Amino acid sequence: MKSVVSERYVSKVGLAVGAALVLATCAAGGDAVAATSPLGHGPVAGAPGIVQRTAAGVSITEGEVAEVGPEGAIRYPSVTSCLVVTVYLRDGGKVGGHASLFQVPGKYRSDEVLPAIRRAVGGRQVRAVDVSGAVGAWNPSYFEKAVEQYTDGSAPEPTGGARGIGDVVAKLLGQPRKAVTVQDVPDGDITR
Repeated sequence: MKSVVSERYVSKVGLAVGAALVLATCAAGGDAVAATSPLGHGPVAGAPGIVQRTAAGVSITEGEVAEVGPEGAIRYPSVTSCLVVTVYLRDGGKVGGHASLFQVPGKYRSDEVLPAIRRAVGGRQVRAVDVSGAVGAWNPSYFEKAVEQYTDGSAPEPTGGARGIGDVVAKLLGQPRKAVTVQDVPDGDITR
């Protein structure tokens, strides 16, 4: 198992938590990998925003990104106004992210989720990308600039445009548009 620690807030406490995670991962037989910051500022260490890699199943809540092996399942709990993105790798594994309209403290903003997924996928081959959730509550631009980044209140209104969402997801993940499907699903848990 590899744990990837990404930057959010670096402090003495954050560094201590990061070091504890590295030590726990290594003690469990894994190795720790320093990731780049969600905004691509290079390798960092810190506390929140861990990208989990596990062979078994994983639950990904709002603002998180994780990976499972070929036999694993990803559960996205309580998807109401969120969109979840699942990247299906050719080797059978999956990388997923849970993008919320508004940032959960200490987690990724909506405009940080896709870059984190792309880093987790790396150079591996992708079979397909599934975007599911509350399509009607979203504007495709929320993946490029989070709602809370509009400090003057000028955030674009939701469009519910599946085509536009698919276009932006394909672009930000560096995948062909035909590999991305977008579906509006009822509120609740989603398992992939």
